[in-house]
Amino acid sequence: MIVVSVDGGATKTMAICYDTGGEILGMAASGPSNFRNIGVEIAGKNVSEAVKKCVERAGYTLDQVSHSTFALAGVGDSVRSTEIIREFISNLHLVASFDLFNDGEAGYNCRLPGRNGAIVAAGTGLVAISRMDGVTRRVSGWGWLIGDEGSAFYIGRRALQEAACISDGRNITKSTLLKEVERFFCTDEARGITNHVYTTPVDVRKIASLARLVSDLAKSGDIVCSEIIREAAVQSASCARALLRAAGSSTGVPVSGYGGVYRSGDLYWNSLIDDVRMEFPEIEPVKPLYGYHAVLGSMFMVMGQNHVEFDQEGIIGQFNRGLGTLSRKEREDYLFI
Repeated sequence: MIVVSVDGGATKTMAICYDTGGEILGMAASGPSNFRNIGVEIAGKNVSEAVKKCVERAGYTLDQVSHSTFALAGVGDSVRSTEIIREFISNLHLVASFDLFNDGEAGYNCRLPGRNGAIVAAGTGLVAISRMDGVTRRVSGWGWLIGDEGSAFYIGRRALQEAACISDGRNITKSTLLKEVERFFCTDEARGITNHVYTTPVDVRKIASLARLVSDLAKSGDIVCSEIIREAAVQSASCARALLRAAGSSTGVPVSGYGGVYRSGDLYWNSLIDDVRMEFPEIEPVKPLYGYHAVLGSMFMVMGQNHVEFDQEGIIGQFNRGLGTLSRKEREDYLFI
């Protein structure tokens, strides 16, 4: 059986075509598909592009695909948002049979398929999910305005705030952050940054992409940026701790994550785990994956539903090798690799 799974959020849409034996046949990436940020029309266009490309690269046609899954931001948030997504996916007329998943819940399975545990999904936004003895809990995921503390957008916003403090002389810590933020926005004056930030609508993806700049500066020893990364990690850790607290037990419970923020390196991940261990010292840290791996969670769910045993790490390795088949634009513009 040929299946297509899609994972989409505020930065990118990732699609894979595979058979239920566990072989990935085609992959594709396109622009964001969070309808709240970019609207239904553009979200649908990006989803359609990713699906069609991955099927074509697999050597099949859409009518040969038996089933598809769409793990998208907004599914399950409310009845209305789920209805909107179901309607625009149906209107794309890609595959007759499909399932909808919340991107966070499906992404949980890219790291801990079939296991109890807690996941912090730190991408453009942030959601944390636990699964304990059949009970699923969710923390954060409120969106960039209300919450998503610890996310790439949060890091980008904090960078803007600290750049403003440096410009004003309110932060006198030695840092190149202000200069790099000005360069990022192609402006030669600090207050010129506001022209690029206060847009209608707010360019969430653009601000979130500042996180990469912050992580690079932190790796080079910039004190201000290192503190922003640590602060974001502690915010993320608070989500994991809330989940473990609600579960009532943490002994041997795996804690992991996935998302683009983990590309910032050991500082974020180690700070997150160290903070969680202050309250729950007996957790089992499981190395996180990156945002584009989330689509594998849907694949693992499909294979589990079909009672197919699979080698999780083997499929992850197969996926990683397949990233090289994507175009340069897909890798650089959507996956940032």
